[in-house]
Amino acid sequence: MNRLEILKFETKEQYKEYFIQRYCKRNIYTFSGIRVKFYEDQFEHAFYESANHKKRDKSVFSIKRAERIDWIEYVLKNKKAELYVGWNRDKKRYNEKRRVSIISPENYVVIINIINENEAKFITAYLADVTTARNIRKAPKWTKK
Repeated sequence: MNRLEILKFETKEQYKEYFIQRYCKRNIYTFSGIRVKFYEDQFEHAFYESANHKKRDKSVFSIKRAERIDWIEYVLKNKKAELYVGWNRDKKRYNEKRRVSIISPENYVVIINIINENEAKFITAYLADVTTARNIRKAPKWTKK
């Protein structure tokens, strides 16, 4: 994939089936050789948003997130992606097991959880607003151990 394109489906079920076929049933690797595992149950976490951000309920399907589903692999394989250590908002500290990839100028973010040096689990992906992108870029740089 050479450029970022928007994917248009008519239903959220079509996006979910696409996610399963494109990610859950294939081997996806980062540019540095980490295999990223995708699970069907992550679809709701990645492509839904909270109606109430304090409750973090993930109750509203996000077409904005779903249309960018193909961007996930693009970012994971992009050697120019910026890599940062993830933030654990519940514990209020950085988590070395979380790798946050962000690309410019889109500020598209993909977060994975590192299982070991060769394997990770997909957590979520989204377009970051300017403030969120700035905060991500304040985090320590992530380096493969």
